[in-house]
Amino acid sequence: MIAHHGNCLQFIEDMTRNTDSVQERVLAEILSQNAQTEYLKRFELNGATDRDTFKSKVPVVSYDDLKHDIQRIANGDRSPILCAHPITEFLTRCIHNLILRV
Repeated sequence: MIAHHGNCLQFIEDMTRNTDSVQERVLAEILSQNAQTEYLKRFELNGATDRDTFKSKVPVVSYDDLKHDIQRIANGDRSPILCAHPITEFLTRCIHNLILRV
């Protein structure tokens, strides 16, 4: 039991010690996996996965900006709109509760 906690603590330390590099890797992975989505194609990233390109080309958006795309997915469109993998369900209750807390 103690060894398990030690491994967990080490994992937490590793992930929080190098947050910048971890975030860079996660962003690069997300952008790489979703490069062919309709959403990312709109911003002409051309395969770029670095933070500076992402920040300069992809704006901060609101729900209203994505509402049309989300509605398409909710209506059953399985094409790669926002995500390379089909989104099969929405956690509307969780999202609603999260919005209420903000």
